[in-house]
Amino acid sequence: MTNPGDSDEWWKQYGGEGVAPETPPPAAPQQMIPPPAGYTSDPQYQSPTLTPPPQPVYPNYPPPQANPMPTYPPAGQQQPQGYGYPGYQPYGYSLPVQQTNSLAIASLVVSIIGLPSLFFCLFIPVVSIVGLVLGIVSLSRLQNNQQQGRGLALGGIWVGGIGTVIGIGLLLILIIAGDWSTSYS
Repeated sequence: MTNPGDSDEWWKQYGGEGVAPETPPPAAPQQMIPPPAGYTSDPQYQSPTLTPPPQPVYPNYPPPQANPMPTYPPAGQQQPQGYGYPGYQPYGYSLPVQQTNSLAIASLVVSIIGLPSLFFCLFIPVVSIVGLVLGIVSLSRLQNNQQQGRGLALGGIWVGGIGTVIGIGLLLILIIAGDWSTSYS
């Protein structure tokens, strides 16, 4: 025993536990069986094919024309909507914008103007009534066409209705107060 690390004997000598028993000498090496005929242990590489892979077939399109004249639909007919994929907007083109009903805008504006005019025009709710009527007319027209502005028309109806109720209420108060002042004098 030349070095203590060469063998497990020194460990046993000092009371060590858990040392594996000595292993038997290794058995004779097994003989290698030759691989079957035609088999090599070298990695297999594919030889390049001599013919190129088939190319994809694309549809035949006519050749482009130099500055073709645009064609427009006859007056009164609408052009078909959209080209290409849905949601795709080519550069330089804008999507058609739906218009807002002008009566709906007018009903809201006139109804809003009608509220302060109640106090400057002797409590007469004429402007609020006009806003209310415009809102009702625009709402009925919006059901027939594809314009926007339903919220504006409803706002005009509500504000015009509130202005009309306030104006009629103030007008009644003015009439009642005028009757009392003439009857008791």
